Amino acid sequence: MTDSYTDLGAGGRELWDAITGAHDLDAPQQVQLLEACRAKDRLDRLDAILRGDADVWMRLTHNLRTDDYELRIDAALTQANATANQMKQLLAALRLPDATTGKRPQYRGARGAQKPSVPGGAKVSSIDRARAARGA
Repeated sequence: MTDSYTDLGAGGRELWDAITGAHDLDAPQQVQLLEACRAKDRLDRLDAILRGDADVWMRLTHNLRTDDYELRIDAALTQANATANQMKQLLAALRLPDATTGKRPQYRGARGAQKPSVPGGAKVSSIDRARAARGA
């Protein structure tokens, strides 16, 4: 993980140091944390765009028909919101213990369509469940 860690920006490194300094992470948790740190770096760049720093992420387009140039910053706010949500989900998936109680958040397994309906993993359709309930 150290090689990937060095590619992080200031915000990502700060998040990495804060979490790894307080918790011992296994390999899957380190991967999730690395992705959360990358998301943090993207959020920092998107925030700079939203505050007006055009040198961060931008595209200068040239319209050949009119010889005009246009500065485009595509969907920065939308992307920032999506990235913030992704980072929140990655950090929650780490299931780090609470600092005061030491308890980990409850594990929530697959639900809905992903959860097997019967032992052994076979999926049961709603028609099959209705037939079983009727005794047919």
